[in-house]
Amino acid sequence: MRRTLAAVVALTLLSGPAVGVASAAHEEPDRTVVGFELDPRGSATVYHTTAFDLSNDEEQATYRRYADNESRRAAFRDEVVADLRAAAENGSAATGYDMTIRNATVRTHEAEGFGRVVVRVDWHALAYYDERRVIVFEPFRAGYRPDRDVAIHGPEGYRRNRTAPQPIRARRNSILISTRTSDLSNFFAEFVDPDAATPTATATPTATTTATPPGDGGAGDAGVALRAVVLALLPAALFVAAMGRD
Repeated sequence: MRRTLAAVVALTLLSGPAVGVASAAHEEPDRTVVGFELDPRGSATVYHTTAFDLSNDEEQATYRRYADNESRRAAFRDEVVADLRAAAENGSAATGYDMTIRNATVRTHEAEGFGRVVVRVDWHALAYYDERRVIVFEPFRAGYRPDRDVAIHGPEGYRRNRTAPQPIRARRNSILISTRTSDLSNFFAEFVDPDAATPTATATPTATTTATPPGDGGAGDAGVALRAVVLALLPAALFVAAMGRD
């Protein structure tokens, strides 16, 4: 039986319960990150999290300026949303998807000596999907490089499969990628449904290592690896016919 999101939260999250799975799939409370929590139809909930060390007077003062001032929080939310919308526009141009950013909110909370400012949005049409898998490749290939680590969590019950670049940390259903040390120009993050009628053959990652990147000759049969390479290299417009989006 698939784990519920509540079970995942209970077992793996270190941050506050309202922050979300992707935003907390890998983070210690001090981690500044943008997290993507995917759903099976290719959209995502995004958590843009900025952490402040409350034992540091300067960082505590900065955090308090957000926590105690609704107007400042709203301005920060709008700044983040503008950046995400620009990325969505570039991703849409590259793929033909109708990527949109919706339902933005901002909140602050404190945990384990750190204050966090969290902007949450819904990102519609982020990823390719079919009945077996969800794959993220844009907007990262189109040049989106946030100023923080990127965490991507697959849909509930899905399993991490092939990824590129190599994550700095990986779990059964999520990856954490450093934007400071990684080349995102060939970004590829695949999550597969093990209960699909025709399952996708998978690599054999451990709980702490990355899955086989597409086409590198590692685990997984050759046909699947070849299909992954083709999928990664096809012009993005060719995905549109397979989307079946609402």
